[in-house]
Amino acid sequence: MKRIALGSVLLIVVAVLAYGYWFTATHGSLYVTVMDVSESDHARDVKPVEVSFLDSDGRVLAQATGSEAFGAISISSPAMYSCREIEQRAAFSVVAAEEWSTCFERQSRWLPTWIRDARTASLRMPSCFVRNLPVSVSENKDTWWLWWLPVRHIGGKSYTSFSLLITFKRDSCE
Repeated sequence: MKRIALGSVLLIVVAVLAYGYWFTATHGSLYVTVMDVSESDHARDVKPVEVSFLDSDGRVLAQATGSEAFGAISISSPAMYSCREIEQRAAFSVVAAEEWSTCFERQSRWLPTWIRDARTASLRMPSCFVRNLPVSVSENKDTWWLWWLPVRHIGGKSYTSFSLLITFKRDSCE
């Protein structure tokens, strides 16, 4: 009887940890920063900006847009994965908050399917266009083994965080 109980507990622990690992591996969030490094002692965060992420064959994988008003760079295309407009309404509407949750779930499952294939980015800003800047994706898996803890700031479903820092100099503008 003790072996069955111990085996059951062990199976539950393995299942909980496996789910946390699977969720982290299949769900992600994206943080994009675009910096103008024309002046070496004064790098400048750039917004407004439109970013196109391209694979090694030059195909557009996704697009993101950043604006001063929003303060962040977020996915804008394909449209079904763009949650920005819904997110702006979510603070004022329960329905919009539910829509944002659905949109973010869809977006978080989609991100890991393409982000690792991004090799270059093209930037479009007012009076400046820069093609095919090399990008390197940083990847940080959250604390997936703690997802089951019901403690604020520790538990909850974990995501893989993908970060991109894109730098350019104004003299490379077309």
